[in-house]
Amino acid sequence: MATDIVVTTCERLECLQQTLRHIWDRTTTSYRLHVIDDGSTEANADYVRGLLDEGRVASVLLRSERTGISSSLRAIGGITTSDPVVFTDDDILCPRLEPDWLARGLEVLEQFPGLGLLALNNPQCNVGGDKRRRKVEMGDLVTLCRNVPGSFVFARRAVLDTCCPPDGVQSPVKMMCRMARARGWQVGYLTHVYCQHIGTRSVRAGKDLTGLAELVLPIDGNTLEPPEGFRG
Repeated sequence: MATDIVVTTCERLECLQQTLRHIWDRTTTSYRLHVIDDGSTEANADYVRGLLDEGRVASVLLRSERTGISSSLRAIGGITTSDPVVFTDDDILCPRLEPDWLARGLEVLEQFPGLGLLALNNPQCNVGGDKRRRKVEMGDLVTLCRNVPGSFVFARRAVLDTCCPPDGVQSPVKMMCRMARARGWQVGYLTHVYCQHIGTRSVRAGKDLTGLAELVLPIDGNTLEPPEGFRG
């Protein structure tokens, strides 16, 4: 069964194009792609409509005015059918891996049924996170944490149905994580599968995270994996 991937966007056409290009080029597992445009100008809307006409995306939701990420998260359940669903911001690049990033995430969710939200490892966000965060390793697969960024998040439908935050929340994905954990779900990210913000230097936290952001290592720009000498 194809997995639904939803990209939310607003007024960042060049970023959106890069994000979509990476998904098209680097995802080999079966998927359906959807775009939610949160009140962008006509240029963005025209581009997204063109994707739908060309059959490059399965569906498009165009909002006439900006309503915020919370509203987009609530809309995901209505335009998708798979379980889990993947959603991401419009300025994130997925890695080139074999098996691909999507297959790796689906495998982990099957292996750990208690995981309600699982994201690709975005070192820029995770390194700068809560310094009190307690990380629990489960092999090399996933690191449990309090929150995950809006970067290729695998969400079970039960979490989408019950944990979408109301409008006006400053960090809706963070609140979704908090609500999921309150309902007994685990939250985590794929420890060795890295994604990257467009236009930023990708980094990887060192093994000793007590000083969080004290040690950062470069990530290869193509695969988004750490160089051989820094793996371990």
